[in-house]
Amino acid sequence: MNHINVIKGDYWTGSPTAAFDHKAAARAILPRLDATAANSERLRRLDDDAAAALRASGLARTLTPRAFGGLELSPGAHVWACAELAHACSAASWVLMVCVAHDYIVGRFPVECQREVYEGDADNLLAGALAPQGTIERVPGGWRLSGRWQFGSGCDHSPWFILGTKVKNPEADGYLNYHVMVPAADIEIDDTWHTLGMHGTGSKDLVAHDVFVPEHRAMPTFPTFQGISPHTDSPLYRLPVYAGLSSMVAGSVLGMAERGLKHFIERTSVRTTAHGVSKAPNASMQKRVAESSAEIAAARRLLDDICARLDAAMAADRGPMPAAERVQFRFDAAYVVELSRRAIDRLFAASGAHGIYQGNDLYRAYRDINTACHHAVIDFDTVAGLRGQIALLGDIGETPLAAPLA
Repeated sequence: MNHINVIKGDYWTGSPTAAFDHKAAARAILPRLDATAANSERLRRLDDDAAAALRASGLARTLTPRAFGGLELSPGAHVWACAELAHACSAASWVLMVCVAHDYIVGRFPVECQREVYEGDADNLLAGALAPQGTIERVPGGWRLSGRWQFGSGCDHSPWFILGTKVKNPEADGYLNYHVMVPAADIEIDDTWHTLGMHGTGSKDLVAHDVFVPEHRAMPTFPTFQGISPHTDSPLYRLPVYAGLSSMVAGSVLGMAERGLKHFIERTSVRTTAHGVSKAPNASMQKRVAESSAEIAAARRLLDDICARLDAAMAADRGPMPAAERVQFRFDAAYVVELSRRAIDRLFAASGAHGIYQGNDLYRAYRDINTACHHAVIDFDTVAGLRGQIALLGDIGETPLAAPLA
């Protein structure tokens, strides 16, 4: 087992047999991330010291294969850490969330690919874009890859990219989806990241021009994402990808909402009108705080339940998860995000004229949440439709010709 870049501190001694305290690790770097958050916003990418803090904390190897120095913890540990880090910096939380989610997928690739990606650096941050926005075609020894991918969060700090692609099905109409691993040196980064929020994530476009991808760095999406890859016997990598990924997104968003609520309460408790009238005794303000607090607290309880269920599913290791269970995970995660968005929208509407200025924590939470909630995996209308379809029809019509719906 490779243990290069050993982490040392109160939360992990670096020993292969030592327990890793993901909660202590996350809390330990909050001051460092808070200190760099404004610079990440300004740079429109994650500050270098913030990226270094993520790597040094051990959190970047949470879902990395043990064979290459990783921890192979449950997705629940990663979800919790992402929520905690968002209390200090939305961008750092999001970049960690995305990159470790990619480890959750790469653990299903052939061991030769895993060795290339992780050996010598189990703490690397793996960026990419999962939607099948590019194309591949067969060539001797592998594939040729071309395309443009949006939303490459953390790409400035990543040595490898995972990219979703499609290829013409040789046996029927339509396309087959694949995911491929490509070294960063083979990919062009196009700085298109000018957005409403999540500025510090640096989620720029990734461009490939006729890049060769060896056979061992490509995996068919459907079985890989369903947890039936032939290249792993680990319970972690037999969990469905979208159940875990949606929960990870929810963790980051909930942490942003909790930070925004805290700021609103702190500011409103001492806020006055232009005429010196205190806002705190105002019944409408109190009602907004009560309702948003309840939504965020409910979202936290639901997220805790999601984490417990992910832990239990990993421990049970019962093979492919039924569609109804996968959809329930994804809907619950989308509902955590929806509750967080509603809560912050309600508070932002009452934040007054000072709430529109950059540097205001509620303003940042509002922008970041309303950007993050557009992630396809937790799009509320889409996922609610899947949940209703399962309830009423008992089926979501999955087909191997497309990426799994849940």
